[in-house]
Parts: sequence; structure tokens; C-alpha cells
Amino acid sequence: MSVPVSDRIPVLDIGPYLAGEPGARERLGRDIAKTATDTGFLVIVNHGIPQSLIDGCFAAAAEFFDRDEAFKMPLKVGDLNIGYLPYGAQIVRTSKINVNTKPNLSESFYIVNDLSPEDPRILAGDPLYGLNRWPPEMPGFKAATLAYVAAMTPLADKMVSAVATALELPPDYFTHAFTDEPTRTLRLIRYPSHEGADEDQFGFAPHIDTNFLTLLAQSALPGLEVRTAQGEWIRPARIPGAFVVNTGEMLGRYSNDRFIATPHRVVNDNKALRHAIPFFYGPGLNAVIAPVPTSVNAENPARYEPLLYADHRRKLNLTNFAHRQKNPGAAPSEY
Repeated sequence: MSVPVSDRIPVLDIGPYLAGEPGARERLGRDIAKTATDTGFLVIVNHGIPQSLIDGCFAAAAEFFDRDEAFKMPLKVGDLNIGYLPYGAQIVRTSKINVNTKPNLSESFYIVNDLSPEDPRILAGDPLYGLNRWPPEMPGFKAATLAYVAAMTPLADKMVSAVATALELPPDYFTHAFTDEPTRTLRLIRYPSHEGADEDQFGFAPHIDTNFLTLLAQSALPGLEVRTAQGEWIRPARIPGAFVVNTGEMLGRYSNDRFIATPHRVVNDNKALRHAIPFFYGPGLNAVIAPVPTSVNAENPARYEPLLYADHRRKLNLTNFAHRQKNPGAAPSEY
């Protein structure tokens, strides 16, 4: 059954906002608030990211995934989601809308904040930090992906500030949470054609994102599907060079569930390989996540206690480690 493109996922021109035009921030804030209380997804254009950087990141992903298993498997993820996640290694077990029993029909490569082996946290063996697993004999891969991350970070910061405006907060309200090394994950993904897939199997099964915001560069082929509150599956408009932006679980906590993370999935109905390069953005590990004052009142009290983000990540890592111990070689369902 064909999934329709829907204007419930609006296309927003953020050029005036980035240029500082009078009133542009307020207009964008209103537009974000409207969609964040509906589908939680929007498409942004005129974002300022050079197309050459986007193309370079897609090309690096395709080049890596084209390598054989003997090249990729030594880079397989360990206790942290860093490196290569092979086909069949991930089952999304946390979905609230679908009982996912089949592994995702995809393979991935995770890149996180790039640390030096001499970083004190690495030397101390801090379980929340790890080194990126760069593929050998592919120097262009590291350069292309880190250039992309470097360009995406200030754009993500601008979108976080716009979210503050959407919540009727000062533009710099979240700055303190993202100043101390925000959590950044670039996930490169390859989806084979869905032809021949098992029943109730997906390129990526229904799930929500666990971060603050996700920015997804427009893929050459469609595949992303978003579930509305009414249970309908819809797709965003496909605009070359655009980004799809969606809210995550941590923004849901900050907003006291005003902006709830929306379930979505990927189905590659194309008769070709599909690539995706989602950029996940979250606060620093020292951030304390608590409902913001504009989302709490006598009629709507705080639904969440303050949460140290490091404690949240540590709990996820411990859970994931135990899961691996029970199922050797299995990979976590979290990003």
C-alpha cells in the first residue's frame, strides 16, 4: 500500500531566521510549535549546508558499505554504539506501537564525538566514552564524515535555539546544556530493497529517537514513514538538498510532553539500495534535563523528575551490555 506525502509535515524556509531578519525567529518558532504538537516532523530548506558536504558524506557511506565483510567486521560495534553494525544485528525492542521481532533490514556505521587516545576519559576507561573506529585504507572517509559533523553542529544549535522560541523560552535557554560537548552521533545506513523481506520486517522498524533533535539529509530515494497520532503513516515531501528534522525523547522530557517524539520507520520499496545519514543531536552528559517552566503549571504539573543525562546514558549502556551478555553478538536497540 502506497504511503502518501502529507503537508502535515511542513516545509519551512529557515533562511530568513539564519540571516537574522526581524520577526523570522518568532515565525519559525510558531511553525515548529505547531508541527511539534502534531507530527513532530518538519522539512527545512535554505539551511546553509553546502551540497558538496552532504554529497561527500553519502559517497563515504556508499564506499564503506561496498566493502566486503572481511573489511567491515573488524570494525563491529562493542559495548558502545561506535563502528559497524552488520545486517541482522539490531531488533528494535522498545517500540510502543509495534511488536518488533525481526531484525532491521539494514547495516549501519556509527560515528561519535571524535576523541584522542590521550583524552583523559579514554585513559581512565570511562564507560561513556570511546574512540571512533575508522576504517583503514579509507582516509577520505574520516575527512568527509567529520567535515559533515562539523558543519551540522552549528545548524543543530540554531534549530535548538528555535525550539526554545517555540517553547516561549529565551533563545539561549538550552545553550548551557549543549555547550559542554553535546552528544553527536552520525549514523550511516544502507537499506537493501525491501523485495523478499519477511512479513512485518522493516528497513528500520517503528521507533522513536532518544535524543533531542534529529537532522536527516534528503536521501536520493524515499523510504522514511511517519506515524500520526491517528495511526496513519505519511511521508515528508522530497526536496533535493533539504533536511528532515524531528523531535526526540529528551525534547519530550524538557517540554513535559508538549513535543512528543513521534514513531517512524523506514521501508525501502525502491528496487535499489538506499542510503541515509541521520545526525542525532543531544545535550552534554553533564546536562540536567527537567521540564521547562513554560510547560509546567497547576493544571499540568511536571511529569518528570530532573535527570542527569550521563545517568540516562549510563543506564542505557548497562542495559545494552547485559543484553549482549545474554545474547552474544547482539546489538542494542538504542541509537
